[in-house]
Amino acid sequence: MGGSVDPRALGLSAGVLWAVTVALLELTATTEYGERWRLLLEDIYPGYSRTPGDLVWGTTTGFVDAFVFGYVFGWLYNRFTE
Repeated sequence: MGGSVDPRALGLSAGVLWAVTVALLELTATTEYGERWRLLLEDIYPGYSRTPGDLVWGTTTGFVDAFVFGYVFGWLYNRFTE
């Protein structure tokens, strides 16, 4: 019925999109709007706080998080469409 999805490609796409989003949110954290998102990311990702290395840490953690989610989602999609 449905076509198959490449879980690795879906994971990479999700990982890159979320990593870029986390990086942009950290870069805009100086605004009131950005600060609210940064505080939310502190709750989601352990060790994430307002220090100079957080841009790299948050981006990396966000990429891994979204990659795993995208990969598992693609894998499950393929299993359910068989």
